[in-house]
Amino acid sequence: MKIPLCFIAAAAVAVLAPAGCDPIAEPRLCGQIPQGGCPVGRGGTCGDAACRALYDCLEGAWTEVARCDSPEAPAGDGDAGVGGGPGACEVVTLDRSGEAAGCTPALQQPDCPAAAAENCVDTACWTGCIDFFLCTEEGWRAIAYCDEQGRVTVTP
Repeated sequence: MKIPLCFIAAAAVAVLAPAGCDPIAEPRLCGQIPQGGCPVGRGGTCGDAACRALYDCLEGAWTEVARCDSPEAPAGDGDAGVGGGPGACEVVTLDRSGEAAGCTPALQQPDCPAAAAENCVDTACWTGCIDFFLCTEEGWRAIAYCDEQGRVTVTP
């Protein structure tokens, strides 16, 4: 019995195709922030009396970026990078007007939701994300990306 060449080629593609797909890793959440800590990605500032330190969520763990009781700590204008001291953090601020829920298809890395970019400009790209999208009524809209230096750049 002679097997047609196209049948062999189709069988090979069917066997090898799934092997070329790497599973997409979900962004790792940090969970509960340390007591007295405030997240820089959500507007945490040393101007808030409840904040003893500012934290950034990196690779599933909270990382301290500024101590609010230190002389280098930024005062309270909402930008943790203004102090320029050790561990200072320039926070990414995105215009999320028009945000909606339920966009399909779901994003797959290196595409990530806008919330993943709202951390320190220098560290938000450590998550493996390259492009950040906002879900709107019209669908996904590109809102920021990681530049060649590994910093988040907001799309105009």
